Amino acid sequence: MKTSNIILLALGGFALAFITAMTIVFCVKGAVPDTLIQYTLGAGGLEAFLLAGIKVSAVLSGRGSSREDTK
Repeated sequence: MKTSNIILLALGGFALAFITAMTIVFCVKGAVPDTLIQYTLGAGGLEAFLLAGIKVSAVLSGRGSSREDTK
């Protein structure tokens, strides 16, 4: 399995766990920690930006292809 796929699966699992936790916090407390949500989503956006940069640099250097492998 490609490293980028593992990173994306881990990010998706974390996002699912985070959304579940925030739903539970909202049900119990009646409010959500807005700052925590803002910074968590910001970190996810930064991670996606860096992953895109890695992919672009791999394609430009010739180590990767511009299309997905069909294996």
